[in-house]
Amino acid sequence: MDVDAECKKPRFKRWLANLLIVFMMITSLLTFTLIPLSDSSSTLNSQQVFESSRWHSLQLQLQTYRLMDYLSDLSEADLPVNGNAYFQYDLVLSRVDLLRKGDLGSNIRNFANGRAVRLLNIIAGELELISLNIQRLEQGQLDQTEIIVDRLRSLDSQITDFVVIVNQGANDFITEKRHDLDVQLAYIQMVSLVLFVISSTLLYVTYKVSKELRQTLRRNTRLEERIDAVQAGKVDIISRIVNDIKPIFTNLISHSNTLKSTASDAKVQEHLEHLSTQSNQLLTQLDCYYDLTLIEANRMSSVTNEGNLRAHINYAVSALERVFLTHQVRAIAHVDPRLPELVETDFRRLHEILITLISHLAPYCHHSELLIQVRPSTLPIFNLPEKHGNKATKMVQISLRDSGEGLPNKVQVGLRKNPYNPANTIIGQIHQMGMGFTFCHYLIGALGGELHFSSSQGAGTEIWIDLPMGLDDAKTQAADKSASKRAKVAIWQSDSLLDQAFLSLLQQLNHQVDLFTEGDLTRLLQQKNLQTLPFECIVITDKSALDEEQVELIERLQAFGSQIIVAASVIEDLPRIKADKTYHYPVTAAQLEALLLS
Repeated sequence: MDVDAECKKPRFKRWLANLLIVFMMITSLLTFTLIPLSDSSSTLNSQQVFESSRWHSLQLQLQTYRLMDYLSDLSEADLPVNGNAYFQYDLVLSRVDLLRKGDLGSNIRNFANGRAVRLLNIIAGELELISLNIQRLEQGQLDQTEIIVDRLRSLDSQITDFVVIVNQGANDFITEKRHDLDVQLAYIQMVSLVLFVISSTLLYVTYKVSKELRQTLRRNTRLEERIDAVQAGKVDIISRIVNDIKPIFTNLISHSNTLKSTASDAKVQEHLEHLSTQSNQLLTQLDCYYDLTLIEANRMSSVTNEGNLRAHINYAVSALERVFLTHQVRAIAHVDPRLPELVETDFRRLHEILITLISHLAPYCHHSELLIQVRPSTLPIFNLPEKHGNKATKMVQISLRDSGEGLPNKVQVGLRKNPYNPANTIIGQIHQMGMGFTFCHYLIGALGGELHFSSSQGAGTEIWIDLPMGLDDAKTQAADKSASKRAKVAIWQSDSLLDQAFLSLLQQLNHQVDLFTEGDLTRLLQQKNLQTLPFECIVITDKSALDEEQVELIERLQAFGSQIIVAASVIEDLPRIKADKTYHYPVTAAQLEALLLS
């Protein structure tokens, strides 16, 4: 029974909704029907001014009698009349004109027959003839009074007939229009009754709908409370799991580092280093899962503190050395010198974003270059406080640009979705583009930042992350390097992403740097009377493979006293190259500075 009742409820709600729609349509239709009815009734009611036609016809008769009385009482003593006869005569003619012209004349023609019109024309013609007698009377000829009175008496029967006809036509017209008004009033009463029934039904439906709405709102409130409770429970469980697992991995990392320092076998040290790196990544992933749970429960809060941005970026990038080695990614990190060293931000979450995003980006830039740049952003600040701690809030951009194969289409579609749209659930994003990209996308949004990207198959990917940070004005770093420590460095140009990054890093370290192509170096060595090279050392960038001519060129440069700085991976593949110094990926400013000053 309960199941049947629950099944019937949706059908009943749909029936109520459909009934409400139908009633609203009928109400609208009837409301529009009332408009012409009301307008027609108003017109009919306004036409009742035809009562004035009877009044004016009687006034015509009365003014005729008054003119006759005036003429009958006229004597020699009243001469000259001084226009009084014209005045009395004009009063009669004015009544005739009112009955013939305007709305009054139209009404008489509508409800009276042709006889009334003919009588009115006869009366008007006779009165026009009397005007000659009135003129003579004004000139003092009293003999005209009898003539005028006789003519007026002859018109008396026509005026009486005209009054009777107008009165009878007016009565008939009134009766007809009142009948029409009664019919329309009956229609209005019927429509009003239907509207009353519909309004009563709508009131009932509204009551039922409001009752259902209140129940739905209460049910939604209870569901939201249950969801919040489930989210809180999930956060608590994940928190306990993270807190229980973290000490295990911490101890594992500590033991690995201890064994690595005591082990003499290089293979054992390599395995211990790999174990330590994997444990650190697992710790970071645990923090990611916990933060993602907090974001889903809307409980994440940013914990900001002041720190050295360059040191944190170099640490995060260096922690991914094993990832870069696995995928043979030649990476370099560069922090713009315009940024101050000390900033205020959530460094733990920043570390999670960098580690996770680069780890998941590395498989798509296998055996290629990756340039990591941190620079000021031109993105404006919206819906954020002007101050970030004690510093001004500004956007900082982290750019990840590679020359790999590009992101898959499903990842690109997922990254283009708005993480704030309720339709884009976290679990749906995870199914589409995996845990790592989903976590970074949501965490960047939760920190008040934005993620943008550009990717095409075979042309690589560039991801821009804009995050708000507390920044002071960048101070120019003092370059108190002694002349003996300031080296002249050449960069063997390879037309890759890394050339300009190496150039910027070395210039930032206050070294004098020049770019040389392979042809430039060949022509330089072919010069006669060449005693010394214009540089002290040369950095060979992005040379994953060297041919025999390039190896010979390197040996000739060494013969002229130039130090050779090359990647450690190149030395492993070509042991015959006797490099003076080697660097390893990922390249950072700290590594280059230590390398050149050693």
